[in-house]
Amino acid sequence: MLPKTLAALFLFCTGAYATARTAPPSGAVVVRGSGTQAGEFSTFTAAINSLPADTSARTIFVYPGTYTEQVRITRAGNLTIFGYTNDVMNHAVNQVRLTFGLSQGTAGAGELSATLRIDKAFFKLYNVDVVNSFNNRSAAGAQALAVAGYGSKLGLYAVGFYGYQDTLRAEKGVQFYGLCYIEGAVDFIFGQSGHAFFHRNTIASVDGGAITADGPDTADLSLYVINLSTLTTSTAATANLTGKVFLGRPWSAAAQVVYISTNMGAHINPAGWEPWSTAEPNTSGVLFAEFGSTGPGAAGTRASFSKKLTSAAGFGIADVLGANWATWVDATYFT
Repeated sequence: MLPKTLAALFLFCTGAYATARTAPPSGAVVVRGSGTQAGEFSTFTAAINSLPADTSARTIFVYPGTYTEQVRITRAGNLTIFGYTNDVMNHAVNQVRLTFGLSQGTAGAGELSATLRIDKAFFKLYNVDVVNSFNNRSAAGAQALAVAGYGSKLGLYAVGFYGYQDTLRAEKGVQFYGLCYIEGAVDFIFGQSGHAFFHRNTIASVDGGAITADGPDTADLSLYVINLSTLTTSTAATANLTGKVFLGRPWSAAAQVVYISTNMGAHINPAGWEPWSTAEPNTSGVLFAEFGSTGPGAAGTRASFSKKLTSAAGFGIADVLGANWATWVDATYFT
């Protein structure tokens, strides 16, 4: 198991969900890796492949265990996957782990290295840890994704994402990440065409590098807002990271990343943001901004191509995900 930082405990629960989710809801397809019973499946992939090829809404429930497989989801129709948990609001107690170890070099493309690739709209994932276990420390520059989100209206709740380089690709459409844990070192939240809202996430650096790398071709094509979250150092870090981590760097000159009311640890460099590279800075048209940053990492003179906002106006959940966000985001995780 990969180590985690201490998580903030959100012990409240409203709406349709109980504090614990330890039994499958009615009609759910069941995955149980150990001691599989009649009518159940031993892998995510087998359960997904068992679903009818139609547009009906379906649910999968996964019992505790480590599932070593690469999963791709393409089926039409709403799909929800629930992981077994004693606290639906707390990623730190997740008991389901989906893991695979693959890099871009072997897979042939970065997105093909993903442990979980989502190529569909209307997908929800709860209380599952998604891991790319490839050892990036010994292969510098190797993309190794935990998740690749290529569908719109994706909701991921109390999910743990673990990797090193390019852990989470929020690539297309509108996506919501609520109460999640995201761990990595280099450009570990990235993409080109996605509007993603990260709410009350714990974002943990395992080594020096930039947290985000947004790379749209044109302005307004992509926007990441990290809201009411915590930036910290992972317990898996093997070196002192004070001042060695940046909020982001621009994969393209139209990058847009905004941090709202986020607590930043001392690992955040006083400049906050960095160019893509010396030869290709990509800073001419970026929107790199903060409002209400707190903690030791909020101090210092920020990079000249970034800005401090006077309010959070224009970067709320509806601004990022659209006016109809409440029709597909689980409001239990937006508090």
